[in-house]
Amino acid sequence: MWFLVLGLALSLGGTGAVPPMQSRIVGGWECQRHSQPWQVAVFSYHKPECGGVLIRPQWVLTAAHCRSKNFQLWLGRHDLEEPEATAQYVQVSASFPHPCYNASSPESQLPGQGQDYSHDIMLLRLKEPAQITDAVQVLDLPTEEPVVGSTCIASGWGTTDPEAGPSGPVCVRVCGDSGGPLVCDGMLQGITSWGHTTCATPNKPAVFTKVLPYVDWILDTMAANP
Repeated sequence: MWFLVLGLALSLGGTGAVPPMQSRIVGGWECQRHSQPWQVAVFSYHKPECGGVLIRPQWVLTAAHCRSKNFQLWLGRHDLEEPEATAQYVQVSASFPHPCYNASSPESQLPGQGQDYSHDIMLLRLKEPAQITDAVQVLDLPTEEPVVGSTCIASGWGTTDPEAGPSGPVCVRVCGDSGGPLVCDGMLQGITSWGHTTCATPNKPAVFTKVLPYVDWILDTMAANP
């Protein structure tokens, strides 16, 4: 698993029509094993598609454009290609994309030019609660705004090679980072939504769905679907 450290000098608001993008971390450093225990690997039809974040033992938050009819989730993973004793395989019983999300694009399609990705946020309810361990932990929902200048970490299974393009053979094998958490000073603040093909470079920032405005919707949805 990789992480990318960002300085919070960008908008965490909803997204609109977007240019050509990519959805994986490029650059960054390998995470210390299980230093991001809330990180979820979201598979669709047994292929890695997105990231997610465990916010309750039975609930995962991810991006709405990661929707699928056949989810499989892995918790407690560091290396997606090697068996790990800490890993937990969980299935999804229901998905809840935000009701204002534009669902006109094909299922599981990544954001592309001209598409509207406002309200790009979704809840996944697990069939069974995750077991909370040292390698699997929940991350609390935000209670306050991030401060400009905060240190923020976006994590996922991208590539540390900035020359690796979205169609390269390495990128085919790695999990996209859409839907993964943006953690600022230890608090969940964003869900990775999209970025330019040269992501997180000057004048081409990564874009995250800001979580704080959706907290009431998240809590109401979980309460209505126990």
